[in-house]
Amino acid sequence: MLIDEAHSTFIFGANGRGVAEHFGVDDQIDIHIGTFSKSLGGQGGFVAGSRQLIDYLRGFSRSRFFSCALAPTVTAGLLAALDLAEKEPELRTKLWDNVEFMQNRLRSAGVDVGDSASQVIPIMIRDDARVFDIGEQLFREGVFINPVKYPAVGKHKSRFRMSISAAHTPEDLEEGAEIIVRVLKRNGIIE
Repeated sequence: MLIDEAHSTFIFGANGRGVAEHFGVDDQIDIHIGTFSKSLGGQGGFVAGSRQLIDYLRGFSRSRFFSCALAPTVTAGLLAALDLAEKEPELRTKLWDNVEFMQNRLRSAGVDVGDSASQVIPIMIRDDARVFDIGEQLFREGVFINPVKYPAVGKHKSRFRMSISAAHTPEDLEEGAEIIVRVLKRNGIIE
């Protein structure tokens, strides 16, 4: 069994080991894959599994032949982030408090944030032709947020994916929410 922990590694579970740990099925998973870019702020990704599996992937993974090793500075940053995640588990609590605050703040203003249960909050736009323009407006007003449209999501299901962090202060979140609500109102996405 394979699980993609891209949005959950170091976030979910009592020890931050992902949704497999969260749901108590860690011992049933043969292959864990994930990214270093979301939770750890680096780049690249990982595959974890048995020695036999890893040896096989080293020999036969096409993408491995066309990729480069991580830069030493990125690797050092990832190691420091891993150390921080292990030594300061209270950061996960702060993260979830921030996620709850932002979801509640946006929902109360009429913003459709879907039913996300992760730190990545969708802001539904549903206008493929305008999502990048709205993203540019948000950027000019102080919020950088990634627009996503077809084919990454279904047609007419364009959205922004906002990643909340434990490092955000309540003031950061409130300011961001105010800007998002203002821009979405101005563009007729919400009333």
